[in-house]
Amino acid sequence: MKPNLTLLISAVLISMGAVGQPFIDVLNINTQLYNTTYKDSVSSENNTTTYNLNIFIPKSFENGNTFLFRLTGEQLISTLDNTASNLYSFSMPIGFQFVSKSKKWKTLVFATPKISSDLKDNLNNDYQYGGTLLFTYVKNDSLLKLKFGVTYSRECWGNFFVPLVGIDWKASERISVYGILPANLRVEYKASEKLYLGVGVKNLKRSYRLSAGNNNDFVVVRETQAKFFIDYFVWKKILLFADASYVLQFDFVQYAESDLKIKTPIVTNPVYTPMNNNFLFTVGLAYRVRTD
Repeated sequence: MKPNLTLLISAVLISMGAVGQPFIDVLNINTQLYNTTYKDSVSSENNTTTYNLNIFIPKSFENGNTFLFRLTGEQLISTLDNTASNLYSFSMPIGFQFVSKSKKWKTLVFATPKISSDLKDNLNNDYQYGGTLLFTYVKNDSLLKLKFGVTYSRECWGNFFVPLVGIDWKASERISVYGILPANLRVEYKASEKLYLGVGVKNLKRSYRLSAGNNNDFVVVRETQAKFFIDYFVWKKILLFADASYVLQFDFVQYAESDLKIKTPIVTNPVYTPMNNNFLFTVGLAYRVRTD
């Protein structure tokens, strides 16, 4: 199975991203461009392009509870000497957010089935699964929301639990702080009804299974960015956005199938190997509904 795809269904960050920010992207298409060199003896050049497409459908009920459905995916294209290697992921997070009678507490439960691999074999080894439990405390007439919980995923190396701490704070009429750590955090400035500027951080870790031709090895992708972003509504809810990020880490590290402690990367002719830091650029288009 070798698809020729340029845009795949993807999530913005992680499955619970829509509840860690004062807006909902019903549709979000973006691409990331990253040019750097490998951490090898000859500093070989690498070009990495990521394509994303996000589809998110919430359904609210009269009591304030909300059903959440998302289709997600990702295509990573890593090119060395005109030879491209592809990694893909698809997931379908399904969840429900319960609201207490006092409206002070919200409880989010997400289940996330996922396929993550190079898609060159059958999918028997490519399935992953996970879930998220997130509590939100609404304080000060919704001007401040505090979040905490945990997310879990069954990665190629085993169980992966991450504690979550988040905030959604409208500090003033123009300044908002929002996000769920360790995945993301943003400080946003509302310059006008159409223009939003800000700074933020992004931190992700995920894995992809390689095919039998690569001994069913797996790749761990670690991504840490510090960014400046611009969001501009070109027409009604149609948004153009761009990020300029400095990459503190964006590594593709290959491990043997048996290395469940991910301690010893493969060094003999690996398909993927660590890369040096550089700047990363993101551009995209979204249908965005502001909730603040």
